[in-house]
Amino acid sequence: MTLEHEGWHVEMLLYMLIQRAGTGTLPLLGSPSPWEALASQWNATTRPPSTPTVTLGATTITFGHDDSEGDDFAPGVAGDVKGHTFGWDNESPARTVEVAQFKLEWRPITNAEYLAFWETHREVAMPSSWVQEEDGVKVRGTWVAPSRERGRARVDA
Repeated sequence: MTLEHEGWHVEMLLYMLIQRAGTGTLPLLGSPSPWEALASQWNATTRPPSTPTVTLGATTITFGHDDSEGDDFAPGVAGDVKGHTFGWDNESPARTVEVAQFKLEWRPITNAEYLAFWETHREVAMPSSWVQEEDGVKVRGTWVAPSRERGRARVDA
């Protein structure tokens, strides 16, 4: 139940991002996709880093907040929004974490790149969205891809 609950937060965040990413409403069914215009705008204003990796940290990060929703109805607090923040029920109390310096690639890796890593590091678990079949590792899904069996696309394709 907890994992499903966490998934709801992710789903809500994605929904909020979709709503925010334009006029605040979802495009009508069949309307043209803005991806080409967005890619053109991104490419005109953003340059990728000059190196394949970036270094972040060391730093201190505070997660969550100390504004407990349980206090919202306390005398002198109810109706007073100044100093209050919105947060999910699992974001309280605030927690501080020291993060050491680390290096990472500035772009997400592809399934094919992770497959190449995984094949030489079998001590790392296979992603739960992958399945090993006779003709190779495939990604589970519910889409229908042309000339592929339903819901299984090759990872290295």
